[in-house]
Amino acid sequence: MPGIGGALDIARWSMYASQLSIEVASHNIANANTEGYSRQTLGLEANNPITTGPGQIGTGVKATEVFRQYDAFVNDQVTQKTSDYAYWKAQSEAMDQIETIFNESDENGLNALMGEFWNAWADLSNNPDGVPERQALLATTDNLTALIRDVDTNLRASQRNINNTIAGSVGQVNSITSQIAELNKSISAVEIHGVINANDLRDKRDLLLGQLSELVNISYYEEEQSGQVMVYILGGTPLVLGNDTYSLSSRRDTVTGDTNIVWNDTSGRTLNITNKIEGGKLAGLVDARDGKIDAYLDSLNTLSKEIVWQVNSLHSEGVGLAPVSEMTGTVEMSGLTDDLGTDFLYSDRYHSGGTFDIVAYDASGRPVNTYTISPGGDTVGDLINEINTEAASGGSEITASLTGGTSGSFRIQANGNFTFAIKPSSTGESSNALAILGTNTFFSWSEEVGEPLSDMTETLDVNAALKANSELISSGYVDENNNVAPGSNEVALAIFGLQDRVIPDMGGGGVDTTMDAFYSSLVAKVGVDVQNAAQNEKFNGAMLSQYATKKETITGVNLDEEMTDLLKFQQLYQASAKLISICDEMMQALLSMK
Repeated sequence: MPGIGGALDIARWSMYASQLSIEVASHNIANANTEGYSRQTLGLEANNPITTGPGQIGTGVKATEVFRQYDAFVNDQVTQKTSDYAYWKAQSEAMDQIETIFNESDENGLNALMGEFWNAWADLSNNPDGVPERQALLATTDNLTALIRDVDTNLRASQRNINNTIAGSVGQVNSITSQIAELNKSISAVEIHGVINANDLRDKRDLLLGQLSELVNISYYEEEQSGQVMVYILGGTPLVLGNDTYSLSSRRDTVTGDTNIVWNDTSGRTLNITNKIEGGKLAGLVDARDGKIDAYLDSLNTLSKEIVWQVNSLHSEGVGLAPVSEMTGTVEMSGLTDDLGTDFLYSDRYHSGGTFDIVAYDASGRPVNTYTISPGGDTVGDLINEINTEAASGGSEITASLTGGTSGSFRIQANGNFTFAIKPSSTGESSNALAILGTNTFFSWSEEVGEPLSDMTETLDVNAALKANSELISSGYVDENNNVAPGSNEVALAIFGLQDRVIPDMGGGGVDTTMDAFYSSLVAKVGVDVQNAAQNEKFNGAMLSQYATKKETITGVNLDEEMTDLLKFQQLYQASAKLISICDEMMQALLSMK
């Protein structure tokens, strides 16, 4: 209404708006350092005017809504870049540990020890009868195998640490999605569209969405009517639908032992999403574990298998300083029917129809018989029968069996005072049976036929029989007269020559390479992966910082601006109070008139 009462009403509304504006500015100042807080402003608009004789007369100001400064597009960009940065940060941190494991910066790296191993065989070839050279070879090989096992162990320890981190991160995801669902419920209960905005609750929800995007790449949208957000992963798999959540769980893979990430819906249906998630810390960890460390372990295992095979295949048909009375393999068999061509770690190296010779010696060391062993079949039982049949047709100097009768390790024993030695057959290529069974080999590994063996590197070692007696190390072959010749060094020379031997298609990548070069390429691959992860972390970190800065210019609190607003609204409040004082004087003057 016009008049003094109208002026008082305008002053009252102005004071109220000023007071509210001061409160909003104070709230901004108080939360200037609160993580995730968005600056708030009070919406003001002119009150409805009154139409009078002269025209419309204004009735002052009214406060409408408290808004928060927010840009959905910029916020989405920050969320996406947060996922990208977290992915590469997780990779970079994991790769930093891996780089330390493959430390080739000093003389104790695997490359250097491999060189010492080959050189030790060269030293033995120069003095094949020398015990010191044999002891030095064993010591050098112990260092080599210990380091290979250490690298394998540390890589697997890194995988276990990643598994634990994945399990913990899955728990964080579930905690965050539960909080988002609760905030959805609270926001929809509080907000009245166009009147009341749950600004602080929305800030908390946005902060949680940002934290969730660090863990896993998400997409989300807000329902206009309810104000609730719907959160998805994998482009359409829900995590939060309004007040409802869909949890993730971590489960141990019974085959690999790794931790899988499983999505669960409300009906109990599950979905393994381990290799499907993209972006975020979880995806980075999974890729480091499965895409990087698994590949390194496979390459290390390929290298170990090749070194063991190349050395053992030569060593198994050589001879030490004297014939022996017994040879026992290192591979545990389930029975006589185990097939040399299919059931063993090195079955792919078996040559059906191949041969090897066994030379029998009498008590004086004179060769008495030579048996060419060519099994009629491919089972361990066929091999044992062939040896025993051949020996029975001669002087029955030797007997072949399994240590447990029908199971156990393959064994050849000399009968009475006889001894024997192995030599390559002159009739054709070797069957490789002895090397497959771990008999008369330089290296040993734990293998039980029928039990899966995905990684022989874990148990790689020098044959215990050689550690007990270095004279058993095969340095050469028996001579043309089947005598164990002093100074024979063919085996030692051949093994030393493996350093430069090109292995066809080593590792299955279609590349022919030496064993040393194969390991060097593995180290180089690790270095490239480390550098790639570090560069991507740096790049995505810079991108995230750029978008976060842009977001801060929109949502952040500027204390100078807030102080300016406080002074402005204080003066407005004072002016409104002055208006009330003037209206009071006018009223007093009116009432005092006679």
